Amino acid sequence: MIREITSSDIAWANELLREFNCCVEDYKDNPFSHIIIYDNKGIVVYSKIYNRIEIEYIIVNNKYRNNGIGTKLLKYIIDNNDITNITLEVRESNNSAIKFYQHNGFKKVAIREKYYNNENGVLMIREFDNND
Repeated sequence: MIREITSSDIAWANELLREFNCCVEDYKDNPFSHIIIYDNKGIVVYSKIYNRIEIEYIIVNNKYRNNGIGTKLLKYIIDNNDITNITLEVRESNNSAIKFYQHNGFKKVAIREKYYNNENGVLMIREFDNND
């Protein structure tokens, strides 16, 4: 089941986020931040400001990857928000993530030089019109 995170989910969510040197608490005081989970298998962290979303992370536990969980999380935030676009950055070397986002309608729009310390980031966007 996909739902907002609760206090009982924080420990396992922090396990997933640890790989990215962050934790749930980093987002708790931000009124624009949202954390959605899928059956303790995956998590999406995003910010919504007006009608646009910025994805911070979509993380699926390694043992559940390639089972459509990332796609379901992405679809959930699209279906449950009135938005004009979603943007995100991904490491230039993260080919599987880039392919995942392209498969889900995102386009590469820019390279952000040394966005991840010494590695470039790829800025990606998916735009929506009133018919999406």
